[in-house]
Amino acid sequence: MNLNGKKLLVLGANPETANIVKVAQSLGVYAIVTDYNPDAPAKKVADKSYNIDAMDVDALYKMAINEKVDGVLVGVADPLIAPYQKLCERLNLPCYATKESVYAFTNKRCFKETCAKYGIEGVPEYSMEQLNKVKLPVIVKPADSNSGKGITLCRSRDELLEDIEKAKKESKTATVLLERYMETSDLSIYYTIVEGQPYLSSLSDRYTLRNNTKSTPICLGDVFPSKYYKEFIEREHPKYCKMIQDLGVKNGVLYISAFYEDGHFYVYDPGFRLQGGGFHLVLKAVNGFDQREMLVKMALSGSMQTEHFKDANDPLMHNNAAAVIWFLLKEGLIKKIEGLDYIRNHPDVSYVIERFAEGDEITLDMIGTERQVFLRIFMKSPNKKILRNVVQDFQNRLKVIGANGENLLMPSLNPDLIENDEGLNLSLKDKIVVISGGTKGVGRQAALKAAMLGANVVISGRDEKCAQQIVDESKMFSGSITFKKTDLHCTKDIESLFDFVDEKFGRLDGFINYAGITPASSLVECSEKLFDDVFSIDIKAAFFCCQNAIKLMRKSNGGSIVLVGSTHHRRGNKDRAAYACAKGALFTLSNHIARHYAVDKIRCNYLVMGWTPTDGELALRKSQGISEAKLREEAAKAIPMGRMTEADDIVPGMMYLLSDCSCMLTGSEFTLNGGELI
Repeated sequence: MNLNGKKLLVLGANPETANIVKVAQSLGVYAIVTDYNPDAPAKKVADKSYNIDAMDVDALYKMAINEKVDGVLVGVADPLIAPYQKLCERLNLPCYATKESVYAFTNKRCFKETCAKYGIEGVPEYSMEQLNKVKLPVIVKPADSNSGKGITLCRSRDELLEDIEKAKKESKTATVLLERYMETSDLSIYYTIVEGQPYLSSLSDRYTLRNNTKSTPICLGDVFPSKYYKEFIEREHPKYCKMIQDLGVKNGVLYISAFYEDGHFYVYDPGFRLQGGGFHLVLKAVNGFDQREMLVKMALSGSMQTEHFKDANDPLMHNNAAAVIWFLLKEGLIKKIEGLDYIRNHPDVSYVIERFAEGDEITLDMIGTERQVFLRIFMKSPNKKILRNVVQDFQNRLKVIGANGENLLMPSLNPDLIENDEGLNLSLKDKIVVISGGTKGVGRQAALKAAMLGANVVISGRDEKCAQQIVDESKMFSGSITFKKTDLHCTKDIESLFDFVDEKFGRLDGFINYAGITPASSLVECSEKLFDDVFSIDIKAAFFCCQNAIKLMRKSNGGSIVLVGSTHHRRGNKDRAAYACAKGALFTLSNHIARHYAVDKIRCNYLVMGWTPTDGELALRKSQGISEAKLREEAAKAIPMGRMTEADDIVPGMMYLLSDCSCMLTGSEFTLNGGELI
């Protein structure tokens, strides 16, 4: 199709719309942009621009007639879809929107009502007439706004009326929705409609940064395809196809945000236009078609039909894994950026969109909004395992350094979330878990993984700075992490830890005893102080933690205790005499609990952690003049599996022991050591 010289009127002129203009121009199209803002970004790249408000259909009609435009297209802006449809109708030009679809997809209230007719569930709501029954926190949003305007996460009943008024001001119809705050899996659903046939183009798992402010969660990334793909295709996809076809949509794109919880898909936001996050870039890189080109052609010819589209469109990404990864910044002045060139030139990266450069400043008013987004990376890899490793590599290399040498990068998407667990469906949803020594090493990783699987985790320790970093990182998860400063040498502190859990949650479902110290000393060299130090943490603290955990678990109808042990518990190396004895005592404690408290539905297992490069082990070896590289080389020769045990080997075992998948496993010696004791 030859589009050279064709005139296209584009409504709206935000940065995302500017990219549509550039694509149109690459096809030989003469692009005219209109927007009330004289300095809008798309105007800077347009062939011609007007300052006519895109909501003013009469003025647009006169201008379009005068310019003799061949087609009209709406940019990335929901409020402009209704005037776009009216203008096309008056000009008798192709339009992907119908009156019915505008009604259904541009007002959140109408959208949920339309979905309900087809059995598509919306996020549960509260009635405006019964505000006293609203459970906080709650999402307060205008029914017909876009770009997050007027949307508030209300955490205080005293502020609820104020937040409702704020939402009303952003709603043309003064209509406000009060939606349940969903702390569960988030999904992005994306359809391409061609000649009346809806095609699911992508289904992705969306991850967000949750905080304790009034701001709604900010996206950290999408991973394609979603782990819920099969369930969605079988149960939900036919409903969407029926709805789209009944609304008379012949061409276009439709983006829908949803949550997944307990087998239910709950929709909450539609977007009847290109998705602002750039999913079309993922589809172009992986599937080979460009929705922007298709929409431009539709505006000028009436059809989005593209050669080979049916074969190219694959929501499973042609067996690849893909992602859009976001990096956010804290408040501050950017002095230096490192690692960006490496990311740009990486073979798995298709596109990079950056918003800040050295010398730019992130101001306080940007925090809590998408204006604090520094970088979006569009990438694809052969599988999710490789994708995960690449994302981890990027996180290790990328640095944004502030004026005082501080790191301005916010916590980003945890690569563990990208793992495609096709085995056991491990879930710790709503379980209450305590982890002693949860601020560092394997304990830290266990806390984050448990929160990712839906648990509410309480970590104990003395390092408040490390603890706060973990708490911040966990805000993207469906579960949570809380820190309780605890000195495990003190039984009163231990009792206070479990009292805190009882007061906050009223029960306990799991306890991991990870805390321990590993000083080196042979039997003949061991001092009384070293012996007391080891036994104080490695067995006495564990004993009294278990005592308090069992008391609370009895009130909770059972639970799971994981005592993290060591291969030293059987005999011990010569230089670990006190440590070996303490771990042997811990093994006896595990069997004692398993035998005598099974009647209370309390399980206890002894997890044998193999030779692992923990912080303590590395520090000890360094004091002995042994580098980490040398340590790993030595371990590789001694362990049958040929390498040291890593946190990633141990944490899944911990999660299994905490989960209901191991409900009949107790009194075991659960060994994860690469065959070290064979």
